Amino acid sequence: MKKLVALVLAALIALSMLSIMVASASELPHVTLKFIFFADKKADTDKVWAAIAEKYKDVLNCDFDVQFIPGDDYKQMLLYKAGAGDEWDMNFEGEWLGYFQMIAMDAYADLTDLLPVYAPNLFEAYQESGVLNAATHNGKIVCLPWTMMMNNRQTFQWRGDLADAAGIVVDKESITTFEDVYPILEQLQAAYPDRYIIESSSWDAMKNKYSLVEIGNGLVIDLSDPSGTILAKENTDAFREFVAFGKKLQDAGFIWKDILNDKTDRNAMINEGQLITKWGTYEFARSGRPWVEEGARWDYVFLYPEGLSPNRTPLANVAAISATSNNVERVLMFMNLLQIDQELYDMMHYGILGETYQINDEGAVVYPEGMSTANSSFMGWQGRWAYWKPYFMRPDDEFPKDFWKEEAEYAMSSPYNIPSPYDAFVFNAEDVNVEIAQRDQVFEDHKKLFESGIINGEPDAVVDAYIAAQAINAEIIVAEAQRQLDAFLGK
Repeated sequence: MKKLVALVLAALIALSMLSIMVASASELPHVTLKFIFFADKKADTDKVWAAIAEKYKDVLNCDFDVQFIPGDDYKQMLLYKAGAGDEWDMNFEGEWLGYFQMIAMDAYADLTDLLPVYAPNLFEAYQESGVLNAATHNGKIVCLPWTMMMNNRQTFQWRGDLADAAGIVVDKESITTFEDVYPILEQLQAAYPDRYIIESSSWDAMKNKYSLVEIGNGLVIDLSDPSGTILAKENTDAFREFVAFGKKLQDAGFIWKDILNDKTDRNAMINEGQLITKWGTYEFARSGRPWVEEGARWDYVFLYPEGLSPNRTPLANVAAISATSNNVERVLMFMNLLQIDQELYDMMHYGILGETYQINDEGAVVYPEGMSTANSSFMGWQGRWAYWKPYFMRPDDEFPKDFWKEEAEYAMSSPYNIPSPYDAFVFNAEDVNVEIAQRDQVFEDHKKLFESGIINGEPDAVVDAYIAAQAINAEIIVAEAQRQLDAFLGK
């Protein structure tokens, strides 16, 4: 009863503070919010954000300074800026970027008390979806996670139109393993000797086969192991099979011999019909592509469907508010408005109606005449993923109607698709930074060789040598990570 009363009082206080905040929004001091996004800046970005500032001046009373950092430099630049004490307000982040390292540096603001007050609608959505646990570190909410539901179980994808044209009959029900994929590669190679067949082995598929989840720094845990034992990934059967299959693909000529020297963009190769198979996910098997060939399409199958596969973490794409921000409340107000306002959502994601996008008779977003993915002045900007709201997303040429509804349905459709119990675990690597740096360097020296099967010797011997090269650092890193995970799990 006391807990219920406390919750009610907290809610009333939050509502009271929100009423004051909204009532006095026009009296807020004018500020400039500095946002940092992933990848490249589009031509009309500043124009669109100026329009957003004008549209919502009576609510937010702010301007926007929107910067982009190219993808290859994004993680390191953010880490550098945080280490140097640079000031900014909000940035795109994710567990696949520098999130865990930034958290270890205390680079992101504590939102625990401010979130329910200045972003009550967003806070409510988080409570309903149960994602705040993943966004909490040392008892503090340190980011704004996404609420998309999806699972990244690996698929094998091939050009279904080309297979049909060549008379290749594929029994999809019988294809669940690497071995099952091999005959399709053989038939496609025979039918299309002038095209590239595949670019790599698939570590992600091997993770599915062995029910592994990665926790960063080349460390994995078997989801079927209740003890939560951490392993260096090279010390798993999954890694051995991944390397062995890469060599098998290379020896068969499915992966081209000069791949390490070929700098051609792989997405361009796919779009132009040069590369005709790939490893992927349910999302990318179904999403639209700017195909050059008319009628081009993917067919796909799920690999290892009975291996445990973690649903995509809420930390996959997040919005983070810098600990150096002087405008945390205003950023949260913006994020709350984005949660409830379709027009703001449209402007942030698509731009200015009639200029950077149009809406057709079916309610889908389309490019204005003369514009496309290649020359869009705003639409399709990368780094927008953390700000997706499925109920506001309009169909477009990449994601058709009900795309994300079906994505969520798939994630919930199998007992082998599960939430990871380790989403909220943050490995503080401060005490093993030297070992991690050395380990990462060895991995980078070998990564492309393993993926492409260009190795000198038999796979088992090559993996044994690699394990030996990593052994000392791996042992130290695993021991420290295990100590922290055991504490996290309350052991």
